[in-house]
Amino acid sequence: MKSLAKLIGLVVFGVVVLAVGILFFLTRMFDPNDYKEHIQQAARDKASVELTLGGDIGWSLFPWLGIELKDVGVAPLHDPDQPLAQVGSLGLGVEVLPLLRRQLRMSDVILDSVSLNLIKDADGKGNWESIGQPAESPARTPQPPAETEPPARQPAPQTTAGELDISIESVRITNARIHYEDRQSGERLQFEDVNLSTGALVEGQPFDLAFLGLMLAEQPVMRTRIDLKGVAQFDLGLKRYQLEALNLKIDASGEPFSGRAVSLQLQGDALVDLAAQVAELNQMRLSLADMRATGQLRASELDKALKLGGQLDVAEFNARELLRSLGQEVPETADPRALEKVALTARLNGSSNSLMLEQLKLVLDGTELSGSLGVADFERQALRFQLTGNQLNIDNYLPPSEKPTTSAAPAGRPGGSSSTAEPEPWSDEPVLPLELLARLDVDGSLDLQQVRLTELDIAPFKAAVVARNGRVRLNNLEGGVFGGQFKASAEIDTRQTPVSLSVSKQLTGMDSLAVQRAYEVAEQFRGRLDLTLEARSSGNSIKRWIETMNGNARFSVSDGALLGVNLEQQLCRAIALANRRSLSEAHGSEDTPFRSLNGSFRIVSGKVSGDDLVAALPGIQVKGRGDIDLPPQRLDYRLGLLLEGDTREMPDPACQVNQRYVGIEWPVRCRGYLHNAASSCNVDTDGVAQIAARLVGSEAQRKVEERLQERLGDQAPAVRETIRGLFNR
Repeated sequence: MKSLAKLIGLVVFGVVVLAVGILFFLTRMFDPNDYKEHIQQAARDKASVELTLGGDIGWSLFPWLGIELKDVGVAPLHDPDQPLAQVGSLGLGVEVLPLLRRQLRMSDVILDSVSLNLIKDADGKGNWESIGQPAESPARTPQPPAETEPPARQPAPQTTAGELDISIESVRITNARIHYEDRQSGERLQFEDVNLSTGALVEGQPFDLAFLGLMLAEQPVMRTRIDLKGVAQFDLGLKRYQLEALNLKIDASGEPFSGRAVSLQLQGDALVDLAAQVAELNQMRLSLADMRATGQLRASELDKALKLGGQLDVAEFNARELLRSLGQEVPETADPRALEKVALTARLNGSSNSLMLEQLKLVLDGTELSGSLGVADFERQALRFQLTGNQLNIDNYLPPSEKPTTSAAPAGRPGGSSSTAEPEPWSDEPVLPLELLARLDVDGSLDLQQVRLTELDIAPFKAAVVARNGRVRLNNLEGGVFGGQFKASAEIDTRQTPVSLSVSKQLTGMDSLAVQRAYEVAEQFRGRLDLTLEARSSGNSIKRWIETMNGNARFSVSDGALLGVNLEQQLCRAIALANRRSLSEAHGSEDTPFRSLNGSFRIVSGKVSGDDLVAALPGIQVKGRGDIDLPPQRLDYRLGLLLEGDTREMPDPACQVNQRYVGIEWPVRCRGYLHNAASSCNVDTDGVAQIAARLVGSEAQRKVEERLQERLGDQAPAVRETIRGLFNR
């Protein structure tokens, strides 16, 4: 037995010595450089690439199957003069004995001076797409199948990546360069000074990962330095990849940032699970300039319709400083401190083409908004929002404006200019940004406790708008202002030329004097105003809107007064003229109070017409009819004053109302420009003269009838009717 064991030992020793000798012989006597042409031809046949081997091939067989290449070039076979990739040097080794146990043990994989040149042509085809495809073999004439039974189908061998145990000591890529060009879109990107290093790559075991590179873009011109570090782990069988302690730093500068340097840092734990088609970023911490955010992101259905979800919390930051840090222009606002305090928290919900902030809580300079906000379609820029909040001062965010100085009359009194002075014509300058309105895709609502707009406090405030396919609809706009309520809807339709506009408005219980003051309209009256308006127009200037306006309106004013006009005085002047007497004193005050004022109007091509104006003044009933021609800003209105009697204890004899004046409409005519309508009202002397003539005729008739009664007795009525018929009375 000892002899047998000794013999076996000698045989094994001999085999080992022989194997070592063979390997020594192969490494010393066999030169792989003699087979470069064969290697290059194999690359042409099997991978459709033109392989260039500029340097000598260094190799080893045992205990490591190693290879070292220098000056390697790879180009598409159809365009060998345009290299796809070039490698200054490449070295790797595989331990031989573990291969027998289906274990792949690789030494350090080192690539230096790597250059990739990726180009998409004008047809959108990349120069890398043909790589790895075997060369086409000559076509063969198909032969008819033989009349034999097909062989039994053998199951294809099933192999999985998990059957091979892989480990790599490390990977180091240094001094790499990547050039990408899309000749179809004109986009160009350049990556320079790219360096990648890893720790030992063992499946299921964590390893260090570091990447550093510089990205250059031409449109727009921008430089971006990318620095990534983390601890990675992979499981090829489960298709699961992790990157923990992720630390990504990006420093960018260039045209988008007006030459300023911008820094972004992202930290967290990343996971990609291709088996579950899920990608996650947990424990996210983001900093951009002085803005800090935390949260998590989750993407699912990676191979289908991508779904996004997560949470985002942004701590309070100064949005003005953030814009400056990003090299963006900071908008001028009426309040120079607007946008200094911004914070938000929200749930994220989206896809590859949308992103919505749900359960949103946004704090903006003291304003608290909640609801949802986002873009439903990035391509269409489809904005969606549904927000509620406390108060919002919109004026603070509008551009600062200087109030014009005018020589108008003091507030509270009309009549600062002559009624014969022509007003400024309506502007024909474009008002609406029609191209922008045609592209809008908006669906949203806003519900606030209070809004300040154009120095007006509206409480509460509600608005709902829908804009799509060139049609902008304000479905609801309502709130409380000027001591009353308003409710309106409107539509702008840019699909037709000229653009059409329509508006429906309802005002209830508003302080009419406050309305006139707010919109810098000459103060004509005061009182509580109710108004219903339906109007349509077309065009894109105030002038065109006025000229093409059609619709109708109805209004009423209670407990008010006409300002700057004393109708009582005008009335007494008319009565005194009829009585052919002079007034002894002025009557009434500077204004004319009334219990109610109401009427309706028709609007046709900018001309407002009405014939049912009614006002109830102390001792007087007023009826009115006439036109207001908006394009030239003129009015011609006739008022009829019905006397109800002078109730004063000591009436003016010249203005004393007797039975003869009951039922008579004393005429007043308002004719002039709108900006001074009240001062344009005067006694209609022609109408008064006609009334006086009728009164004289009535008095003469009364005296004739009295004499007929005295002389004719019982026959007087018949004679009286005959005389009246002659005079058509």
